[in-house]
Amino acid sequence: ALAPRARITWTFADATLEPALRALGRRDQDAPLSSHVTALATDVEPPAVDGVEVRRIETFGEFRVALEVAIAGWAFVSEEAERQRSEAPETWARHRSRPGGDWGAYLDGRLVAYGGAIAGPAGLFLTGGVTAPDARGRGAYRALVRARWDEAVRLGTPALAVHAEEASRRVLEAIGFERACEIVELVSDSFGEPD
Repeated sequence: ALAPRARITWTFADATLEPALRALGRRDQDAPLSSHVTALATDVEPPAVDGVEVRRIETFGEFRVALEVAIAGWAFVSEEAERQRSEAPETWARHRSRPGGDWGAYLDGRLVAYGGAIAGPAGLFLTGGVTAPDARGRGAYRALVRARWDEAVRLGTPALAVHAEEASRRVLEAIGFERACEIVELVSDSFGEPD
C-alpha cells in the first residue's frame, strides 16, 4: 500500500538459480545499480573519521536534500530522478515506520552523503550509502558507516551487514568488513506477477 509501484527484488547467493529466474522474466537492476553485489559484515568497530559531521535525518526537508544527493551520487537518469522525487513523501513515510534510521554526512555545513539502516535482532543492515560526486574521497561514506555502527552499539547489537557494489566493497573491506558471499539481485516489475 505504501509503495504501489514497487518491484520485487529476488536476492540469492546460489548462482545456479540465476538462469531459471531470468527465464521467468526476472531482470537486472536498473542502472546505475548492479545486480551482482557482495554481502559483507563486521562486528569490529570501524575507525572514526575527523572533519565530517554526521547527523540523523529527522525531517522531510532534510530527507529531500539527502534524496538529491542520492540522485546525483547514483547518476539517476532524469526519468528515474523524477520518479524518486515524486515518491519522496511515501519513501520518507516507509523509512520513518521501519526500525533503523537515515543519516546525513556534512562537510562545511553541506549535506554531501546519505545512508540508511534497518535494525534487526543481530545488528543493522546498511542501506543507500551514497556520496555526492564532488565530495568523494573526503571520508563522508566512512563517517556514515561509523555513525551507523554507533547506532548499532546504542541498540545493543554491535554488528553491521550490507550488500555492496564494487566501489563500496573496496571501502568497506578496508575498514574491517569481511565478505560473507556473492549475491545476485534480480527484479520483477510488480507485486502482481504470478510465480
